[in-house]
Amino acid sequence: MQETTFSDAIEQVMLNNWYYAPLSLIYKEFSQYRIKTGLTPDKTIQERAQRDPRFTKIGLWTYALTEYLDSLPKESDNTTNDQTAFRQHSHMQWMLIELGNMYWYDTYTPDKNWIFINRELGKISTLKQLPEFTYPNILESSMRFVDVIWFNERWFPARLYEVENSTDFRAGLIKFNEVQDFISEFVFVASYDKKQKYETERNKTAFSAIKDRCGFLDYEFVEKRYANALEWKQFK
Repeated sequence: MQETTFSDAIEQVMLNNWYYAPLSLIYKEFSQYRIKTGLTPDKTIQERAQRDPRFTKIGLWTYALTEYLDSLPKESDNTTNDQTAFRQHSHMQWMLIELGNMYWYDTYTPDKNWIFINRELGKISTLKQLPEFTYPNILESSMRFVDVIWFNERWFPARLYEVENSTDFRAGLIKFNEVQDFISEFVFVASYDKKQKYETERNKTAFSAIKDRCGFLDYEFVEKRYANALEWKQFK
């Protein structure tokens, strides 16, 4: 019986993830199809993903099966104001998930079926279910709705992101307040003109326990951070 090759194992991971997957997910699930061998197996996996023509790079840290590129989910051509705002929101989530994957965090989003550039967010996040790191009522009432969460190797939340297109930051602050006892960073992502509103809400007495652990990133900063990471990977 012919041994499964590295490329064959990578292909199987992608087939089980609807034809594409981030490298971090491939690393995690690779051993289901082939034992990792050699001194640097993850480096070999990355090299195969980059060089084997059966795979095509479709993001910073994400590869797809070339044969199935036409089968990836399609975005709507609707260009209404609501649709534009939706795309901005999913765009930010996509980049935050990819950056988290690149920095070796496990990533989670509740918006698994949202599509950005013909890719579903749930297919690039490494966690399909929210880890049970705290009481069920907190998970169900708050954490389940956080836009993007980066988890450390013990599956505790290291950084939580809320993308604020239309809301006033208060709902996000309430979510973050629920997990103030964890060593986590809380980050809001919004257009720069909303920064003053963020500061006003953050400084309210109700959020005094977490205000010094909250941060604000504008859309342009996240896009530049993503572009710089992509440029660095291409350089390497």
